[in-house]
Amino acid sequence: MTNPDHPNAASQSETASSARPGDEMLPFLNNFHDIFTTIGVLILFTGLFVGAVQFHDSLNLDQQSVAAESVSLLLLGLIALIAWGLSAILVGRQRRILPGIVLCVVFVGCCGTFLAWLYTSYVMPALTNVDPQTAFDHLSVFNQESVRALLNELDWVLRTWPVIIAAVFVVATAIYYLSFRLPFSGGLLGVALVNLAVCAWLVIDPYSLVVFNPLAGLLMGLTLFFAGVIFDARDPARTTRLSGTGFWLHFFAAPVLLSAAITMALNGVRIDPQAEGVAGMIYFPQGGEDGAAVRAAIVTLMVIAVFALVSLLINRRALIVSGLLTTGVALGVLVNQLGLDGAGVVATTLLVLGGIVVLLGVAWTPVRRVLTAPFPNEGVIARIIPSPVHGHEG
Repeated sequence: MTNPDHPNAASQSETASSARPGDEMLPFLNNFHDIFTTIGVLILFTGLFVGAVQFHDSLNLDQQSVAAESVSLLLLGLIALIAWGLSAILVGRQRRILPGIVLCVVFVGCCGTFLAWLYTSYVMPALTNVDPQTAFDHLSVFNQESVRALLNELDWVLRTWPVIIAAVFVVATAIYYLSFRLPFSGGLLGVALVNLAVCAWLVIDPYSLVVFNPLAGLLMGLTLFFAGVIFDARDPARTTRLSGTGFWLHFFAAPVLLSAAITMALNGVRIDPQAEGVAGMIYFPQGGEDGAAVRAAIVTLMVIAVFALVSLLINRRALIVSGLLTTGVALGVLVNQLGLDGAGVVATTLLVLGGIVVLLGVAWTPVRRVLTAPFPNEGVIARIIPSPVHGHEG
């Protein structure tokens, strides 16, 4: 029987006969018609963006004028409305998932930019007359005293600007998710909420956010991961939109956790704000770039191994898939240290990475059966770590 709440319920009955008990239902695709429609959506909005730029340029307006900004805002709003209208048809009525992902990104991007631009250009100037450049002059040296001086100079409107902008994107994403219940938009809403929390931290104490950036990244990733676990626990059979939302939360959590774990493994929970490279995603300590790169690659593989173990336990491949690109880079760094040429690096990286993925694909259910054997088959733990016998592979 087809579950009406399944994210691709329209095609569930068609694929049920060919699906194995251990197969995973796609949380982003129904069938080839989704791909066909998505191609059309991409072409349409590419044309809309290019046409909007051409129309704006044809007006020959002063780029700094109110008229030019107003036209830009109107064009952004128009594209957001078109994305919303198509979403009502393709996502709301037809439950087209892949086109919905594209439309969600377009709507949230245009709507969020529209509201952020409106606030920055029209609301903020009416609330404050403080020149932020004067305040930022204090940051010639980044330390607690200079940051405190900066905050004392900034007006509350300017200081809370990051929170307002982050909240704007939370609102745009929440509107889309509550209207269409698209799993991707649920995962994106989780990212927006975590980003809002980080922006609040930035407003309250920017110095500690920069210094403890690895810890902040770890907290962000763990929040997304546990949110995904909560959604999965509500749907251990992996058959409804709740499970789809959990998939995207795990997918977005993986790169954040990976980056934070590598940085913390190399540098601890804090970084030196005076060191070179502090602005990079991963700060390599002194000791040579090659040595740091090798250590980063080794730690990356260890983190991916942990991801693989956790993925097997909670029955989620998203953590592994999201970290595949970084794993490939890490493997490339390692084999490059062996003195192989470029083709050898590529071949060895692809062979190792592909072998690991194929091995997991072949032995996923048997390995899960062994790992989950000590855990109960009923209760809260069983909903978080579903048994291969009682839970659908997701």
